[in-house]
Amino acid sequence: MATSSYWNRLSRQRISRRRVLAATGAGAAGLAIAAACGDSGGSTATGPTRAAAGEPIRGGRFQLGTSASIDTLDPHLSIAAGTALFPRIYNLLVARSPLDPTFFYYDLAEEMETPDETTWIFSIRPGVRIAPNTLGVPERDMDAHDLFESFERIRTDPLANGGVFVNNWFASHEASDDGMTYTVTNPSPYAWFIFNLGLFTSMTPPRELLAGDLEKLRTSGVGGGAFSVAEGSYKEGQGVALNRNPSYYRTDPTNNNAQLPYVDGIDMSIIQDRIGLRAAFQSKQTHSYFAASQAEADELVGDYDVHVGSTEPSFWFVSVTMNVDEPPFDIPDIRRAVMHSINRQEYIDLIYQEGAQANGIVHWPVGDYALPPEELDELQKYDPELSKQLITEAGFDLPLKLKVVYPITQIQELDSHVPIFLKQMSDAGFDVDEDAQDIGAWIGTYTSKSYSISLSLNQIYETPETPLDFHHSSGPLGEGLYASGLQDSAIDAEIDAVKTITDPEALVEAVHEVQRSIYAAGPMFLPIVSAFSRTLYWNFVKNYPSGIGQTQRLINDWWLDL
Repeated sequence: MATSSYWNRLSRQRISRRRVLAATGAGAAGLAIAAACGDSGGSTATGPTRAAAGEPIRGGRFQLGTSASIDTLDPHLSIAAGTALFPRIYNLLVARSPLDPTFFYYDLAEEMETPDETTWIFSIRPGVRIAPNTLGVPERDMDAHDLFESFERIRTDPLANGGVFVNNWFASHEASDDGMTYTVTNPSPYAWFIFNLGLFTSMTPPRELLAGDLEKLRTSGVGGGAFSVAEGSYKEGQGVALNRNPSYYRTDPTNNNAQLPYVDGIDMSIIQDRIGLRAAFQSKQTHSYFAASQAEADELVGDYDVHVGSTEPSFWFVSVTMNVDEPPFDIPDIRRAVMHSINRQEYIDLIYQEGAQANGIVHWPVGDYALPPEELDELQKYDPELSKQLITEAGFDLPLKLKVVYPITQIQELDSHVPIFLKQMSDAGFDVDEDAQDIGAWIGTYTSKSYSISLSLNQIYETPETPLDFHHSSGPLGEGLYASGLQDSAIDAEIDAVKTITDPEALVEAVHEVQRSIYAAGPMFLPIVSAFSRTLYWNFVKNYPSGIGQTQRLINDWWLDL
């Protein structure tokens, strides 16, 4: 289902209205936007934050550790750790940072034009060269025909993560005969169009990889990105390696147009637990580490030659998801009873030590689209006695017996959420049986909606769209996968209407209003908290970008001074 400046000051205040409002969808009719910095980064404005770095050095391999598994390297199907690598391998048309909306990164597109609110014309950048490979893909320039075939695959494959986006919002799309122009027409104005084009779900592999046996995408990959998958390097449960693309199209204008990337490769290792991740970082087996708290970050900075590259709000979260197709969650008061059982401050105190903030239906990192804390305190207040009252008024005896499913994993600190969740539910009048499943089994359970209530992992949601879509009858990815919403036609219509609003202030107010409607109906998807992500790097990692979130993974002018 698939993290873009997280400013350091966000640890002290909410994202400003001005910055977030600027991040909405379609621009004014006739707008033409070109990459001001072309080969260097494709920004039209401020660009990423950098620490003082010195003279670039070529060579070395960046060592990356992750606790998440790699389900597949197929860029259209993966929902796990592989998604962090796709921006390094493949190409996007254009990406826009959701937290610094002045920053555009132009990749396959070197310019875009919107002659009206439903038409998008992209001029394709010449020279986006496919890396040398043994997969039978010619070393040629990527073009608009690759885009067409890629979005057609997304449109027609029922498992593609971007399927709902393409099926709902591509009324038509076409590549020019010469492959240098790609045009998309929306059925109506769409607030989140550019943001969806910049997600990992919209990656464009070469069209040759999409022809014939798609199994090759599971363990290998090549495109016009800065790296390609090293032949034979994918090891299930262990990791994968990427090698430098010697034909990568970008150069560094600050260093005599030196060929990028500077590093020879990236090695991703799967390390299942946080203790192991920390130990690997301390011994320099990995070069970056996500600290669990400010205290841990301070400790490591004090003891080792490392620095905090960025302190950024995370767009992922753990949620409570209720299936309205399964009793008793077809009853709004039972859903409300679960909602009022959640003491978010306890999660913050016990897991994050002030390094997180409480979420409403729309999570706080997306800025003013989230309802203000004082309103949330009333709408979803922690009140276990009210939960008990709602249970009995719905006709059930106390305690109400439920079975909760959840994955066995330390990803997103979910393992730390479980005992807090169970205790709070017990205090609120529920008797909860646990169904702990390995992550693969849980994904299957969650996808097929074979649960009544789940403590759930969630991917990176950079706009309010997906949290709202969980409440839509079609679910967050369409086709009823993961959830089937509230089964309320009025809520569906309100969610659908929000997507078509492109006036910034009107969009914020509409997102607020639909959340209020969902609270009134009894929400079935309850994000708990979103944390701050503190990424530490060894000081030999130079010029690594920050301040633009996941968009930074498209930027490859950093180096290792080993």
